[in-house]
Amino acid sequence: MARITIAGASGFIGTALCHELAGEHQVTALTRSRARAATPDPDPRITWRHCDLFSQSDVNRALEGCERAIYLIHSLAPSSRLTQATPRDMDLILADNFARAAAAHGVRQIIFVSGLIPESFRISRLLWSRREVEMALGAHGVPVTVLRAGLVVGPGGSATRLMVELVRRMGVLTLPPTARSVTRPIALRDLNRAIGYCLDHPGPCQGPLDIGGPEWLSYETMLRRTARVLGLRRLVIPLPWMPERIAALGVRWITGAPAELVGPIMASLPRDTRIRSNPVQAHIDPDAIPFHQALEEAVDPERKRLRPSPRQPIRREVAAELRQASLVRSIQRILQPPGQDAAWVAGNYFRWLGSCCWPMVRTRIQEDGRIHVDLVWPGLRLLTLHHAPQASGPERQVYYITGGILARPSPGQARFEFQSVLGGRYTLAAIHDYAPALPWSIYRWTQAVMHLLVMRRYQHKLARLAR
Repeated sequence: MARITIAGASGFIGTALCHELAGEHQVTALTRSRARAATPDPDPRITWRHCDLFSQSDVNRALEGCERAIYLIHSLAPSSRLTQATPRDMDLILADNFARAAAAHGVRQIIFVSGLIPESFRISRLLWSRREVEMALGAHGVPVTVLRAGLVVGPGGSATRLMVELVRRMGVLTLPPTARSVTRPIALRDLNRAIGYCLDHPGPCQGPLDIGGPEWLSYETMLRRTARVLGLRRLVIPLPWMPERIAALGVRWITGAPAELVGPIMASLPRDTRIRSNPVQAHIDPDAIPFHQALEEAVDPERKRLRPSPRQPIRREVAAELRQASLVRSIQRILQPPGQDAAWVAGNYFRWLGSCCWPMVRTRIQEDGRIHVDLVWPGLRLLTLHHAPQASGPERQVYYITGGILARPSPGQARFEFQSVLGGRYTLAAIHDYAPALPWSIYRWTQAVMHLLVMRRYQHKLARLAR
């Protein structure tokens, strides 16, 4: 019986997977929601644990004693009240933290569910972000199994929900040309079987492995079959030309889904994809579930709607947690000059900050590691940061935000981190768990904007050095 840790366990894939694996393994399910972690699972074999994957120390504690890890994280959902970061940059930090902790604790295998990568250069931002996560997870020496899948059909799936809601609400469906591209949708049960096979056969299951269901289907065909499963008559009209932005706006308006979800899904419609033969696909092929059967199992027959996401019962609690804490996350990707590291990027930032904001702001770096950011007139202390040498090294520099009139005590530990990722290609400058002292409505349009402008200038400065 292996000790398995599942990151992202409260999602629709993770929840089903926990129950699938609990019969044969000791399962620890990680979630960022304190509400979910405090709720006992009906299955006593599953241990839920709160873990902030943005915190390296939290991830280190979570992976103690872990033998195998399954990584199901994405950053499309909000993680703070205000986020100045792209999902791509947040995904990269989370994956790097996880890989470092896995290497430190001798984890023998990481399994990551990614997306099918097109053969051509037409790769969406979402799929390229998945590719960066693959590289980050493997950057610290732990063997990584990457299961690249297309549309996963199951209760609570975001892409499946969009299809069901489109068919439910629209009598006539006009589709962009990309809807004729084909993919192999995979049932949630088949994906979980593939993960189980990889756990049992870690030797041959390394590196990227393409997986899919038994049929090659276009999104146009899937929409027609969705209408058949729902018992509805729908007219589906593929158009020779439709901008993706217009298509995404239409889907948002019809389904009510958030922009941060619809845009990436629409941009990731399958193009030029193929599935290469591999042991995992050969294992699931004989009993693979066809699309219509997987969809029938995922749809509530009475309501004619997709069964709810496992996250649904705790979404209000999570939103309330974020609003009550009123914390800020801000992440900027900096191109790291050749031959330098995160320590160099951080040190130069604080020395440069005073000259950038002169004559309004000055910075003072003390010998004991404290950094003061002061308003020149009338001499007010804006922020005080303490360097944390025990948590720092060449590839990561950590500064705790401990005082100043712009910061209030936070439920977490407010910190400014500089983290080198992807073998030194980038440094991610990230503020985590920062609690502004200014009233929220004022902070958003003053200090938050100024921080973003300053970081953009620093990005451009180092980008010129890196060329």
